[in-house]
Order: sequence, then C-alpha cells, then structure tokens
Amino acid sequence: MLPITTEHQRYWNDATRELFDIFAEMGLSPQPTPKFLKQPQCANCGHCAIGCPTGIKWDTRDLIEETLKKGAVLEKNCRVKELEISGGEVTGLVATRGLREVRYQADMYILAAGGFGTPVILESSGIECTRTLFVDPVLCVAAVRKDFGQDSQLLMPFYSRQDGYMLSPYMDYLSFFFDRRWRYPKSDIISLMIKMADDSEGAAEGRAIHKGVTEVDKERLKRGVRQCRQILARMGNRREETFLGILNAGHPGGMLPLGSDSANSLHDARLPGNLYVADSTVFPEAAGLPPILTIMALSMKVAGKVRERL
Repeated sequence: MLPITTEHQRYWNDATRELFDIFAEMGLSPQPTPKFLKQPQCANCGHCAIGCPTGIKWDTRDLIEETLKKGAVLEKNCRVKELEISGGEVTGLVATRGLREVRYQADMYILAAGGFGTPVILESSGIECTRTLFVDPVLCVAAVRKDFGQDSQLLMPFYSRQDGYMLSPYMDYLSFFFDRRWRYPKSDIISLMIKMADDSEGAAEGRAIHKGVTEVDKERLKRGVRQCRQILARMGNRREETFLGILNAGHPGGMLPLGSDSANSLHDARLPGNLYVADSTVFPEAAGLPPILTIMALSMKVAGKVRERL
C-alpha cells in the first residue's frame, strides 16, 4: 500500500557517506532508514520535516483524497471539544467551528487526535486516562564543519539502534530557528539525533502537559550524548566544540495503554462500546522509534473491527 524504500542511499552525498562509515567503524551497525518516497531520487533539499517541495515524499493526503472519492465528508477548521455519552454509548460529538458549536452523530466513533489530543478529549468526556505519558524525547548533538552539506540531504538517512534509544543524522530545525548556539549557516552544521524511549510517567491535561525526565531517562541521554561526541571527535571536533539542541518531544502516546485484556479487541474497558482509539495513545510503552507504520497498522486493524461491528 505504501511506497517504502531504502534505495535513496544511492543518492547520498559525501557528508552522509562519511557519517555512515564512521558509525560502521564504531560498531554501531547503521542501517538505511526505510522512507516513504514515491521514487527513490529526491531534490536533496533537506526539508523533509517542514514540507517536501517536490511532492516525492508520500504523506497521508493521498489516503484522504482516496477516501473523499469514495464518498467520505471531511470537516475542516473544526475543533473537537468532547463526546456525549449516555448508557455506555457515544451519542454525539461536540465541536466548535469558529464561534459556532456543532454536533455530529454516528453509529461508530474513532478517535485519533494524537498522544496529546486524544487523552484531553477523553477526559473532557468523563473518561479517565492513566498518567503514563511517554514522548520519545529528541536531543541533537552538533558541531561545525564549513560547507559540510548535511542540510541538503534526506533527514535521518540511516539509523543505529542502541539500548533504549536510536542515533541518526538529523538537521535539527527547531534548534536552528530557536537556539542561539545554532547560529551558523545550515550547511556548516553537523547534527546527530538521539531519539529515546522514555519512562511512561506524565500526563496531558487540558492545556497543560506534565512530563519530567526520570533518572533512567537521564542516564540514557548521557550515553547517547557521549556516543554522539565520540562520532564528532572522529570527524575532528573536540568535546568543547560540540553543542546541544533543544530537548523536545518526538512521539507522544501511552495514556490509554492496551493490556492483556484489551490487546485482541483493541478496545479498552473504559471506552463506550461504540468508540475506538486509533493512535499512539493505546501504545503500551515508548518505542523510541518512528511510530507511523505501527499507527497505520493499528488503524487498519481498528477499521476491521468497526466493519465487523457494523
């Protein structure tokens, strides 16, 4: 169903190849990252995370267009407030469009507002979630080499799985735009990403997100930072020449985790009978890896359950 490929490695530039070789020399077992590309060759603009200008990168708009052709109706500029529940069933969905409140009714409801949004909607509807939020923290370690050119390359072209986290080359646009330590030309920055599977402790509540960094999390981050600095040292950068990015949340989820009693049905006992959740909110723990394939597989499974029910 999806154009997944690793053939993009044929088009890596010298910067990516140099990093890949260093990872391999250090025994980090780098692997080309599977990518959603309609064709393997891209423009090498490095804008994967902020919008592919050529349309080569596949995204879910293709699925939305296909769904609309089959008769679905897409309601845009609509903010879900809560679900109306009566007699163990959802009887309506309340949302706002501008200043106007609107209400929708259906036989079945699937909530997929993401790891931050879904728990807020559930709790606004009287369904209590657990304080088991994970966010897959992301931290980049960077250094400078003039005209290195990592910015003009696919983001995360390859990755290395470690114990509790992964490492990958990644141009950190968040830090580049908002952290003064990153005030260099993009082409001069070498940036390595640590994406970590964090402890499931925290919550998204209303407009607030409560999330700390546990001692286990700190130890994993320290190990990742140490490895990144070792990689950068092999490229000629001393420890004092490296700088960190902004610690941020990669993939939130986990506040309605599936357990042994709900894994087969994909339906938590706290949910009304005609409501399913189809996003990372139901993940039992952090993976520390990109979750999109897992979420899509979960969504297809939920769709199958709904079809059986209807």
